[in-house]
Amino acid sequence: MNRLYGEPEMRRLKSRERLSNGMYCAPQVFSEGGEWPGDWQGRALLALACHYKMAPTQEERDSIYLQAKEILTLLPEHTNEGGYFGEPFDENMVNEQQLSGNSWFLRGLCMWYEITADKNIYRRLERITQSLLFHLVNAYRRYPSEKREEGAVDGHLQKETINGWRLSSDVGCAFIMLDGITDVYATTKNAQLAAVICVMIGEFSKIDFVESNCQTHATLTAARGIFRFYRTTGDKQYLDMAENIFQRYCDKGMTANFANFNWFGKPFWTEPCAIVDSLLLAVQLFHETSKYLYAQLAHRIYINAFRRAQRPNGGAGCDSCLCESEKELKVLMYEAFFCCTMRYAEGLLCVYENTLFEENGKKFLLFHEQCSDEKTVVNIAKSNNEKHFSVEGDGVNVKIYVPEYSKCDRKVVDGFVSAFQGEEVTLTDIKSTKKLSGLKVDMCGDEVLLKDEEGEAGNWQNCLSMPEEEAGKKVWRV
Repeated sequence: MNRLYGEPEMRRLKSRERLSNGMYCAPQVFSEGGEWPGDWQGRALLALACHYKMAPTQEERDSIYLQAKEILTLLPEHTNEGGYFGEPFDENMVNEQQLSGNSWFLRGLCMWYEITADKNIYRRLERITQSLLFHLVNAYRRYPSEKREEGAVDGHLQKETINGWRLSSDVGCAFIMLDGITDVYATTKNAQLAAVICVMIGEFSKIDFVESNCQTHATLTAARGIFRFYRTTGDKQYLDMAENIFQRYCDKGMTANFANFNWFGKPFWTEPCAIVDSLLLAVQLFHETSKYLYAQLAHRIYINAFRRAQRPNGGAGCDSCLCESEKELKVLMYEAFFCCTMRYAEGLLCVYENTLFEENGKKFLLFHEQCSDEKTVVNIAKSNNEKHFSVEGDGVNVKIYVPEYSKCDRKVVDGFVSAFQGEEVTLTDIKSTKKLSGLKVDMCGDEVLLKDEEGEAGNWQNCLSMPEEEAGKKVWRV
């Protein structure tokens, strides 16, 4: 695991501290979640697993594992006979939010199995596969995708039943299950699951998720599941599908500061869960395709949307949607502690694993953060609009991502510049104007520039040092 220094490490520590709160620990974690069975518990387990992977010391890993183990140990007392949360599956009364919530539960179980190889976790995955996942085909074949009543940040179940579904105001959240079921398939290699997944993907592909005002978090999570299925099967049609979904999201669901509309066509508020999803997908697609576009999107999402989403208490919250109809950026919900605070940990893990990485014998620096691995140290000095990079390590050559609107003192090839041991590479960010989400915005390099109440222009995509009372009052404008 990479070590990151400065602000990223501060973010990690703040997130870990926040997730040590009692509501993310047993037994209190089992009383949380309301109408979303398995959601809170699954996200908590997943968040803890992400922090376990990032932890730099055995002492910290032991502390995280103990917290997770206490949750895992009490699962039999709080799950049904099928091994999952909520009522036993009823094909004639399918609870959309239950499927969505238990998908996060599956994700958490899979990552903890990856870490521990615990046979009890594996047996639970097999049990849930038999009791739930194998029975989903007919239900998904009749999923209603029409528009619905509007919901709040946390979503709710609608009163009426349609086509045997109890539907959520978070349209499309049933397809969050593509993330969980593909993770189980990648873990267990149960061949029967592949047929179920193919049906689910086929039905999802029929939905015009923009026209249906689907939740962007659900859509991107489904896309990540489709991408994982591609990685597991090697079938390129699923890569193409994931790319197409992501492009549609960038065109129709992304704000001018690279955050998200909670629902397509409804720029009400951003949701850090979706910001994390978009960051993960951009990074995954870059690894798979080497397309500069995905490196650019990953970097822009990271420095503008992802960093801004975290609050000083370590949690993550929702903002207004900076776009053609809303030219002001402001905090709308200081913290979405019931979902986004937990998902933020997976975004942090993505940053830790992909700031400095090796691929095909070459090292890359995707995010401009001071970092190190076992053989390499990357130092960065920042002043005004300049960044000065130097690397340490025998025979090291690190390929550094160069923003479209940055000058470099060295030759840039396919959007990256090579930094060799003992040499300094300088990037100078250039100011530009772009039209994003219907707005003309000023940028410096990849950073979106906004103005505060006094008219001072700058990069305001960072709430980490802002007190809660101040955050609720501050307004930034294009």
